[in-house]
Amino acid sequence: MLTIVGGTMAAGWRKFTGASQYPELTHNQDYSSFCYGVKADRKFRLPWIQGKRDYDLEHDVINWIETITRKFAPNEKDVAEWLKDGTILCEVLEIVMPGSLLRRVTTRKSQFSAAENVTNFLDSAKAGGVDDFWLFELSDLLDEKDIGRVFRTLAHLKENLKKRNVTIQRL
Repeated sequence: MLTIVGGTMAAGWRKFTGASQYPELTHNQDYSSFCYGVKADRKFRLPWIQGKRDYDLEHDVINWIETITRKFAPNEKDVAEWLKDGTILCEVLEIVMPGSLLRRVTTRKSQFSAAENVTNFLDSAKAGGVDDFWLFELSDLLDEKDIGRVFRTLAHLKENLKKRNVTIQRL
């Protein structure tokens, strides 16, 4: 049996969730084991606890993507799934750097097509002048190894757009 005891989580997680539905710190009956919340949610929460994700940056990038693509993101837990097929990423790159996509975007729903689209985004961004340092790796998104890195790449694209004083006209 698990009981909730007083404790604090990383500031980023608390800020991210506001009034969290997850317990702050749990322990077993004899206090021999402590953990943050339920095991099922650890994959989602761990990067926040470790400081690998930044709520403000992600919120800003998601709002920017929604503004330029006019496609709206799902809730916070499903944002990785929303980006995972690569079509949103390719659409963002095509808007930011028109004509920069090296290959056609695949709309089929399969892991192979998703990998093709994400690779297309990465190769096209690199060909468009984005330094390797700013690019995430395929596994960061498809295997959800480091979603924060994906958002840092998109934030870099956004900042480059600002630096070049490019305004995006969408009808």
